[in-house]
Amino acid sequence: MLFDDKYDNHFLHIDCGRAKFITFADYTLTAVSKPDAPAALAALAPALALVLAAFGGHVVARTGGGGTAQTATATEDGQWTAIKAFITETDVKAVRPAYFGNDEGLLTIYPAKLGGLTQASKATRLTKFEAYVQALEGAAALLTAAPGQAARLLLKDYRAVASTKAGTKSGVTALIGKLGPEAEAVCWALWDVHCAGLAVYARSPRLAAALFDYALLPTKKRGTPPPQL
Repeated sequence: MLFDDKYDNHFLHIDCGRAKFITFADYTLTAVSKPDAPAALAALAPALALVLAAFGGHVVARTGGGGTAQTATATEDGQWTAIKAFITETDVKAVRPAYFGNDEGLLTIYPAKLGGLTQASKATRLTKFEAYVQALEGAAALLTAAPGQAARLLLKDYRAVASTKAGTKSGVTALIGKLGPEAEAVCWALWDVHCAGLAVYARSPRLAAALFDYALLPTKKRGTPPPQL
């Protein structure tokens, strides 16, 4: 189809170094975090901030270990660290205020209390976090949709790294592509901002383009994007 590329996540085709990519994504995070940012864009800021922090935190783990075997484990543990930070922040800012004095309702979010989730064993992390994400989404009327949406993005990324067999070079190589799964998660968060921006600024789409510092990137090249996970 002639317009196929208009429906393709072009951020997956970015070809630049880690530092420049972080700078590019941080520009967008700043744009959607401004006090006067439209609500639809501001709602995406927490998710973008979390995946960007996870990506930045894995640069050292990926380049400093000297091998791929330990990189997969470091990636999963690092991603879980970002998830725990999200859970803790969401607990303080959204869950506790919404369920103040409602211990029974709070159990729908934390069946085994907060520690049962944040201190979950590696074998049970994915299952418990999936249940938590579903609980946040189910409580959207009380918490707003933002926590559940941000958690769903983190779940997608964590499911990808958790399902990769650590210690297999081919598996890790297939997963991380050039910059790794954390970078791909940032690409999808940027795509969410892109789509929301076009919706918000439908009659003035160049305002949506201003959410991104495209001048920072090299000339666009089309190639094979990383595998969609």
